[in-house]
Amino acid sequence: MKRTKKSGFSLLEVIAAVVILAVVAAATVATVAPMRAKSEDKLAEQDIASLNAMAQTYYLEMGAYPRNIAYLVRENYIKADDTASRTRYNKLRQYPYDAATGTFSKPVTN
Repeated sequence: MKRTKKSGFSLLEVIAAVVILAVVAAATVATVAPMRAKSEDKLAEQDIASLNAMAQTYYLEMGAYPRNIAYLVRENYIKADDTASRTRYNKLRQYPYDAATGTFSKPVTN
């Protein structure tokens, strides 16, 4: 009898490949998570800078700082007329505002 060689991978080779892929995936997730947190912090800084610029522009045009973020919406400094812009407005409302100085800041987290 002649033996025919079958091509393909053994179960052991397939398991080894899956284990290697799992290790690589775990390492990738571990390095990406801190980057995401850093990018969210950077986005918050940019949001605050934009809000502070709008408050300063409002002050220059109106002669007083806005009482709250709703004044910036009312005077069309911030759009809130469609679903996407309302969602963005609701996100911006999380930033504390000091009406005396016209400045927004990062929310305090415990």
